[in-house]
Amino acid sequence: MTRRGLNSANPTRTSTRTKVVLAAFVSAMTAVTGMLLISGEEIGPASSFAATKPVIISDSDNDFSSAQTRSEGEIDSRWEMIVIHDSGSLSGTVRDLDAEAREAGLNGLGYHFVIGNGNGLSDGVVEASYRWNRQLAGAHVAAAPNPDSAEQQRADQINRTAIGICLVGNGERSEFTEAQMRALIDLVQALQVRQGIPASRVVLHSDLNAQVSSPGRFFPVERLEAHLEP
Repeated sequence: MTRRGLNSANPTRTSTRTKVVLAAFVSAMTAVTGMLLISGEEIGPASSFAATKPVIISDSDNDFSSAQTRSEGEIDSRWEMIVIHDSGSLSGTVRDLDAEAREAGLNGLGYHFVIGNGNGLSDGVVEASYRWNRQLAGAHVAAAPNPDSAEQQRADQINRTAIGICLVGNGERSEFTEAQMRALIDLVQALQVRQGIPASRVVLHSDLNAQVSSPGRFFPVERLEAHLEP
């Protein structure tokens, strides 16, 4: 994840949300209900990385729509938070982000979902990464430099239990597309319902790390909050 300076336009909101986020970790998450349908293939090792196809989320257990179905037991019940990021670049694909992550020393793309902006990945297309398809911990929230053990444990806990969603783009430089925002809202709502995630646990990356502004000052946080499930 590209690090940038903290956006100081809304310090009160960030502080309040951060307190809510920290408090949320002391309670257990709601049990998983429903089903998440994912279209696409599991990706192979790093040398044969390939993006998955668009995600399909349905309320119907009978809607297969050319999707690879997963039973309830295959969606891990540990997911209790959603963290929203931007890529920090004006364009990009899932392959590009994966390559950047590996160059940074990570084991592949750190996010569970990526939403394209039309510059590389198609506008509004949602793709699931291998981390979601294999129900692996994320690598999208880092501890501060030289963290103490408590800070490192907190970052590790977030990555183990939080779903990372990345919007391709740089929210410090420009707005996200209408298609991206619609796709983000639909995806977040569906994940909230299926994973029992309350609105208080849908957060921005900047709410968790004071050293980043992601998803940036142009991210329409009020619009997102207006569409969250309670």
